[in-house]
Amino acid sequence: MTSSGNRVVTFMGPMKMELQTFDFPKLITPTGKKANHGAILKIVTTNICGSDQHIYHGRFAAPKGMVMGHEMTGEVIEVGPDVEFIKKGDICSVPFNVSCGRCRNCKERHTDVCMNVNDEVDCGAYGFNLGGWQGGQSDYLMVPYADWNLLRFPDKDQAMEKMRDLTLLSDILPTASMV
Repeated sequence: MTSSGNRVVTFMGPMKMELQTFDFPKLITPTGKKANHGAILKIVTTNICGSDQHIYHGRFAAPKGMVMGHEMTGEVIEVGPDVEFIKKGDICSVPFNVSCGRCRNCKERHTDVCMNVNDEVDCGAYGFNLGGWQGGQSDYLMVPYADWNLLRFPDKDQAMEKMRDLTLLSDILPTASMV
């Protein structure tokens, strides 16, 4: 683990992106609460999807300085004390939305409208200004509720060998597993 910083792709306005350096992520939610249920990933690969392009072209409102990206795969480099199933060294795909797995909506498999990850509206997502969750076009990413939100690939070596193929699945595969 490094504490030197986290390079991120930030939205600075329509058709303007910047590579900036943020602080290394901590196991803390955007509202400042401890995220003992979270994990920190070193991003291995990330996609640019249609939603990212809508933000880039100004067709979807986003605040200046928002970190882009919501389709990523990474290696777990740190886990909180409440994480039971995800381990350091695991290669995991991250779904686009952030959900707790504990609220009524999540239990009914409506993870897109989680009631606990955004104080303003029942919905949280990386790189979409929904709950303040940092996007995944970065070196490192904090993922809350790691046992619920991360889809672990069973064979790390095989996953790394096929990463280019798996990158194409970083939105579809975890979305299907959460539905």
